[in-house]
Amino acid sequence: MESTGGKKVNHCFIMGKRINGKQLRMARVSLKWRVDDLAKKSGLNWARIQTFERSDDFLENNDKSQKLIEIFNKHKIEFVDETDKHEPTIQIIK
Repeated sequence: MESTGGKKVNHCFIMGKRINGKQLRMARVSLKWRVDDLAKKSGLNWARIQTFERSDDFLENNDKSQKLIEIFNKHKIEFVDETDKHEPTIQIIK
């Protein structure tokens, strides 16, 4: 949790959160979804999702990437930023 404007918020729900292809892959696999499952849930083309996942670069920060983050947040997947010891990763919330 972090404080923004005096209000406690979970950092994965802040707009503008960036994720990379590896995090997207980890999140999808942790839910046992196929690429086409995520495509149906997000409205994105499955080939586009595969392209995102093949890259370890950060996804462009736009409506599509934010929609993906929101979908995973609803399924208790939290995207965790890189630290000095760890690469960007995910956490599965109980």
